[in-house]
Amino acid sequence: MSRYYSLIIVLFFLVGCSTKEVVVLNETTKKVFEEEDNLILQALHYQQKGDYTNARKIYHSLYEQSQKKVYLTEDAGLAFVLGDPDAPALIAEGLQKYPDEKNFNRLLVGQLVKEKRYKEAEHEILKLIEHDKSIQHLSIAGNLYLQMKAYDLALKYFESAYKQEQSEDLLMNIVELQYRFLERRDDAIAHLETYANMEGCGNKTCFKLIEIYGKERNVQGLIATYKKLYKEHHNEELSKKIVELLLYVRDTKGAIEFLKNSPFNQDMLLHIYATQKRFMDAYALAERLYDESKNLDYLGKMAIYEYEHHKNTLTPEILHAITLKFEEVTSVLRDSVYFNYYGYLLIDHDINVQKGIYLVQEALKIEPNSPFYLDSLAWGYYKLGQCEKAYEVMQGLGESMMEEEVVVHLNAIKKCLKEKK
Repeated sequence: MSRYYSLIIVLFFLVGCSTKEVVVLNETTKKVFEEEDNLILQALHYQQKGDYTNARKIYHSLYEQSQKKVYLTEDAGLAFVLGDPDAPALIAEGLQKYPDEKNFNRLLVGQLVKEKRYKEAEHEILKLIEHDKSIQHLSIAGNLYLQMKAYDLALKYFESAYKQEQSEDLLMNIVELQYRFLERRDDAIAHLETYANMEGCGNKTCFKLIEIYGKERNVQGLIATYKKLYKEHHNEELSKKIVELLLYVRDTKGAIEFLKNSPFNQDMLLHIYATQKRFMDAYALAERLYDESKNLDYLGKMAIYEYEHHKNTLTPEILHAITLKFEEVTSVLRDSVYFNYYGYLLIDHDINVQKGIYLVQEALKIEPNSPFYLDSLAWGYYKLGQCEKAYEVMQGLGESMMEEEVVVHLNAIKKCLKEKK
């Protein structure tokens, strides 16, 4: 929003408030002609809809028929906002007929700004402030000096208005001046932080902090601000953003603690537990999520976490429990991860090599070039004694896929080939 437009908005709402006089029963609002009440309601309806052109036409008609000040005020104010060429004449008429009505003085300031007659506008607003140091007048002065690029003066008047009322709009003007124009970065941030701590995030404050911290790549500032927002507006997107930032600064513990106390993004917590090799924590969470949702994906994860946790202490009972989970999952879900994991388990533990190869082949139908799945397939052929076939599959992996387990498999297959020769 341009500062010139901002000034127009300030003036418009100041003048628009005078409409309230219309519904107050006093001498100025007694009906002068029969249709007056109906026309007032029509004008108010148009204003509420944002149709200022038709509202202005009615107020103009009301003023011509009644000569009431309130209608001239609305007519002049809407003409000013709409940029109507009648505005200067209507403002001048109001000043002449009603010299004590400050709305016309305020509109005059706005009109002078429109015409870039800044010095005259300054003279008029300072006259108003001399008699009435209201928030409205101080704000208009602040906007005027901002338009004139007199940033120190603009700040002075916005701060004076802010002392009277700690409104978020005034705060934004102060922060904008300090941060963008006066190179008082720390003061701007301090203002925002103070407001956020005392009044909450409001509609703009925390987002302004996020904008500033983002520009400055202050990740800790971003985390703290997103947490303030999350406290006021619990939602999944904010939760996700906080966790992403915590992981970015490698605060895994902080991410875990945050997610443990959040109803959102539990899949992220599962992933963190798994990458940290906290498989029993991952298992317990997956079990809870499965009980709540009956989503077989969580049952598949439970099987993986259970296997990884007991990898070095597997018993026939544990293996049986894991295979039962995988059996249920792979009978319904066509997921390459579970096909391959279950298949490799059956192969590596000599439970059912033929079925294991079949499951790995199903995984390869979904991801034909996966080096992990190809390694599982080669290991299955090796277990069947088909070393040439196993070696042929391994040749397709290339040197980039030489992880420790793959190297063990390849060496075993090569040894098998030599022994056969």
